[in-house]
Amino acid sequence: MKSLHKTPLALAIAASTLATAPAAFAADEPSLNINLRTLYFNRDFHNGAEDRVAASQAIRVDYVSPYYNNLIGFDASVFGALKLDGRKADEQIGMLKADGSHTDSYAKLGQAFVKVKLGDSAMLRAGRMVLATPLLQDDDSRSTPSSTQAVKLDANLGGADLYALYSDRAVSMSGTKFNKYSANGEDYDLYLLGGGYTFANGMSVHLAHGVADDYMRQTYVNAAYPIKLANGDSLLIDAHYYDGSDDGALYGSDYDSSLFNLAGRYTTGDLALTLSYQKVGGDDGYDYSWDGFKNDNNVLMTWNSVQVLDFNNADEESVQVRADYSVSAVPGLSLMARHTEGWDIDGALDDDLKESETDLEAQYVFQAGSLEGLALRARIAHIESEAGQDIDEIRLIANYGFDVL
Repeated sequence: MKSLHKTPLALAIAASTLATAPAAFAADEPSLNINLRTLYFNRDFHNGAEDRVAASQAIRVDYVSPYYNNLIGFDASVFGALKLDGRKADEQIGMLKADGSHTDSYAKLGQAFVKVKLGDSAMLRAGRMVLATPLLQDDDSRSTPSSTQAVKLDANLGGADLYALYSDRAVSMSGTKFNKYSANGEDYDLYLLGGGYTFANGMSVHLAHGVADDYMRQTYVNAAYPIKLANGDSLLIDAHYYDGSDDGALYGSDYDSSLFNLAGRYTTGDLALTLSYQKVGGDDGYDYSWDGFKNDNNVLMTWNSVQVLDFNNADEESVQVRADYSVSAVPGLSLMARHTEGWDIDGALDDDLKESETDLEAQYVFQAGSLEGLALRARIAHIESEAGQDIDEIRLIANYGFDVL
């Protein structure tokens, strides 16, 4: 994954997250945090498919324990969503629990893990947790996040942040049961290794490799280089590379694909302008899910993975232009507009299909008063696709969090 604190893509994901992940080596005192999210979702299909409309009131309660005897602690999170609206094919959008042909409210123990300090520079976590690694990034784009049952070791060695991860099951964003990874009637486990390092000149690199037993393999490489210009402006060069393969156990036939993304972001004052190019190689579209999106609502960490589309179809090339603006005259107000155009998509009957997505976003975070910390966000997407559906989508989101302890 790109370093989450360095790019607008990651900041957008972080802004939509209900709570900050527990600090690995902090927590001298217990904390209890409550976060509320109100979400309205409307996806309008132009090609005859049923529109999908839903609304929910979500709650997330996070407890972070101290390290007892400076050694061991226990963290837990409860996730829940109350159904406010839902009709037609709304059970397919991951906002509410699917119950046959309709949706319902839900609650679950989204996180519950033991954490153990291993000296001053390493920590072991075991249990159910929301993960943020490049090859296993739990999604939080609906009511509550997906979650993963795992054992994760984090360590800092010589300035490098390293991790090793084992997982045997996961739960989707709106699911309530942690299910094993499975394909063709056989269960399998995930093993991931990775790490990142930032050099003195600001350049950062991240490498990760994961395997699903003898089934699927994925490798990820990221390099980002920020450049400070003489006039106070800045330039970020950000490159991502994914490679995936499967021997046929998951897909029924051999799978081989790669994805390359290169972006440049120029920032001057309150304005950031981004240009991004992406190319899918190999024989197939790039699939970043470990189980066909049954449970692991994974996130593809590239600039061209946007509100609805990932631009990851077979042989697809895509270009994105994007502008982010923080309105200094109105502290707390930020605006974003981007357009992503994809072409040369391999389809069943045509090898030159096209698709595009245009996104507009506005977010306002109250800076003071009784509403301080309340974030209001509107997201609009327009999709035209010869490889899929033409869609108009609106998401309205309100997030508010407060500390109890």
